[in-house]
Amino acid sequence: MKSNSLGLVDFHSAERSDRYAGIGVPQRVFALTMLTLIFILVQITLSHLVSACTVMRFDVNGRLVVARNHDWGFGEGMLIVNQRGVRKKALTPVNPVEWVSKYGSVSFVQFGREIPFAGMNERGLTVDLLQLNEAKFPNPDPTKSSVNVVQWVQYQLDTAATVNDVVASLEKVYPMPILPMIERVHYFVTDALGDVAVIEYINGNLSVQHLRHRDSGSEEAFEKCVLANSTLEDSVQAFKEQRARNGSELRFGRGVRAVQISGTLAPNVDAVDFAMESLSKVSQGKMTQWSLVYEPAQRRICFATRTASMRRWIDLDDLNFDSTSENLVFDLDEVCFGDLCPLLKPYTAADNKRIVDNAFDRMVPEGFARLAVKQLVLGYPSTLVIEAETQDAK
Repeated sequence: MKSNSLGLVDFHSAERSDRYAGIGVPQRVFALTMLTLIFILVQITLSHLVSACTVMRFDVNGRLVVARNHDWGFGEGMLIVNQRGVRKKALTPVNPVEWVSKYGSVSFVQFGREIPFAGMNERGLTVDLLQLNEAKFPNPDPTKSSVNVVQWVQYQLDTAATVNDVVASLEKVYPMPILPMIERVHYFVTDALGDVAVIEYINGNLSVQHLRHRDSGSEEAFEKCVLANSTLEDSVQAFKEQRARNGSELRFGRGVRAVQISGTLAPNVDAVDFAMESLSKVSQGKMTQWSLVYEPAQRRICFATRTASMRRWIDLDDLNFDSTSENLVFDLDEVCFGDLCPLLKPYTAADNKRIVDNAFDRMVPEGFARLAVKQLVLGYPSTLVIEAETQDAK
């Protein structure tokens, strides 16, 4: 194997395996590295069981906003601008899906480029991943393609314009954990049309709770506009019985009440201000690292972080998502205020290395496992291939 300019092993130049043809890594190395990667990510998750997230969708005087708290042990990360027309291959060892990004997006990452927890694309689709200990994904299906459960967020931002698109994609491409007994999450998806979907895998079975905007306004609809870290069914039951059994169900109840209130606000109430105030009511103190507010119809993201509490925003309409344009990034801990577009800088491998080192050096003992995971994550961006520009992105 060759080494790149960072002194890291260049897996992309290695022999390609027929079965585990993921990013050009030989079969045994790829399988071992993937297992190690997911195991370590899971251990990080399990070590932060008190850390979780909450997401809510509001309709404030006809203005749709999605608000999410990212609760975690540390907040260092990057905002990344992702281009259209880039060919990618999933980080899974069984039937990895290949795709070309159709839509540009902005995503939020802590464990490396292309592995986001949250984001919004240029069509106003938002995708958020949250921890769910009860999740159990199906066994590998040879008739379908797979994508890693975390990378699924970027896959949908790249390929889907609406909640309908996301739901339809599940017939052909499913999120696949490498260690299904441990790696457990669920998803909250919204679009600029006003649709919301909660996507969960329970006992190997897919559950999709799809709220269409035309059906919003009922008590049941309010309950589908919030997600925390219990199943939607358990959360709704606890809310109806007014008996929260854990912190997740408590935050869910507070979120539902905020969604109810959002439909009764005076015309002069600012939607983003209300969303930020609502996030403060479901905050977990110092564990709440990021507070994100998406405006899907306006294609704007506003956010603040624990270490940089002044409000920043980015307008996706001001970004160039052409495949030949530069990838741009922003350090989430940079102290500033206002429009981020003038502050974005070209992505470098050093940016990715900085957040990967921070995440894994904090949580993983020094040794082969940590090195192998870093090599995989740091090498993945070099496998991305620019293709011809897609059409009708907007």
